[in-house]
Amino acid sequence: MRPNAVHRLPLALGAALLLLPLAAGRPAAGARPPVPEGGSAGARPARETFSVVYTVEISLRTPGVARIRWDLAGADEIERIRLAFDPERFDGFAASGTLERRPEEILWVPGAPYGHLTYTAVLSHRRAPGKGYDAFAGDAWVVGRTRGLFPRCSVLFRGDVEAAPESRARLVFRLPEGWEVAAAMPPDGGRGFLVESPRRRFDHPWGWLAIGHFDRTTATAAGTMLTIAAAPGVSLRPEEVVRMLSQALPSLRALFGRTPPRLLVVMAPDPMWRGGLSGEESFYMHGDRPLRTPDKSSPYLHELFHVTAPFRPGADAHWVTEGLAEYYSVEIQRRIGLLDQRAHGRALDLFARHGVWGHDFTRTPAPALRNNSAPLLMYVLDRRIREATAGARGLDDVVERLAWEGGTVSTARFLGSIERTTGKSFGAFFRRHVYRGEYPPLDNPAP
Repeated sequence: MRPNAVHRLPLALGAALLLLPLAAGRPAAGARPPVPEGGSAGARPARETFSVVYTVEISLRTPGVARIRWDLAGADEIERIRLAFDPERFDGFAASGTLERRPEEILWVPGAPYGHLTYTAVLSHRRAPGKGYDAFAGDAWVVGRTRGLFPRCSVLFRGDVEAAPESRARLVFRLPEGWEVAAAMPPDGGRGFLVESPRRRFDHPWGWLAIGHFDRTTATAAGTMLTIAAAPGVSLRPEEVVRMLSQALPSLRALFGRTPPRLLVVMAPDPMWRGGLSGEESFYMHGDRPLRTPDKSSPYLHELFHVTAPFRPGADAHWVTEGLAEYYSVEIQRRIGLLDQRAHGRALDLFARHGVWGHDFTRTPAPALRNNSAPLLMYVLDRRIREATAGARGLDDVVERLAWEGGTVSTARFLGSIERTTGKSFGAFFRRHVYRGEYPPLDNPAP
């Protein structure tokens, strides 16, 4: 099969689709423990040893710049904090204790037990030169990620002072009159939020933000508090987004054994990036992106998969996570009745026609490979897994296993999960169709 060839699905594929069950056979009860409930906010320790208050102030006098302050209390156990930052976005650092300035980095020794740090952050930021923005301060609205306000930090603790340090943190906004804020973090009254990062001793703000004047729509689905924050100028109605995500969340809960307790979807118009970007319990989508594209995939369900999945890609496995997200953006629509079998087959046909072949999936970052070739390969893998297990297992079971284990997914781990699910070798399949990138035959389901 020549590289980059255009392929169409065989005519028999439509009939084969009609014979497939909507979901793979489920594991026997008690076969694996369920994925723990909850998202970024997990169970808190019995004792918190110091507190952090983050304050973000935006003024109408300088609407494109935020002033940020960190206030530490009872922080005797902190030896120093290392801040890594983009000097084009962050400036004006001042603090109690001592600051050691380095290129794109600051070492801060706060001085116990109380300390404070102040600086400014430019709110607008281009995703790439000549491209749209992944953070922007518009006319009375701001959309961006918290990482645009808070530099990456690492903390060195004094073990002789506290053997198990743990923070209690809040994020507070001081905004012009009439402005609101929506965040992925749990609300704590008014314009405040609880900052809980169970995997970190020093809680750090996370997720997307919408600030200023925007349209807020809320709903609850599958145990998730869903918030849609749409900036002025967005063409898609937030109610339509709520309807689709509310239908899809139960399917993702069945797949992963969990859904996040909260989900924030931020929508904004030009000059923002004309696509979608996921974050912790939140994602951004350009306001002109449709719920479903002409190829029948869904940008919203694609990002929802990324946000909900409790695993992340390793360096050689972006094709895995992107392929799964795009495949399930179509498959979930079929399961919830938004696509009939003909439209589902049409989506797979377009994956085949627009994919690229003859390339190593683990090394090629081409969008056509990750967005078309990879999801088609996921469809083929689902069929092969079903054939290898006499219909008892499918790709769902592999994804459930990855979700249960969590952590980082590599290509080798993905292959191993398939082989443990089926009890069969898929090494030859991966050599041909993943590492050599051969177009997978769709009329022969043997692995």
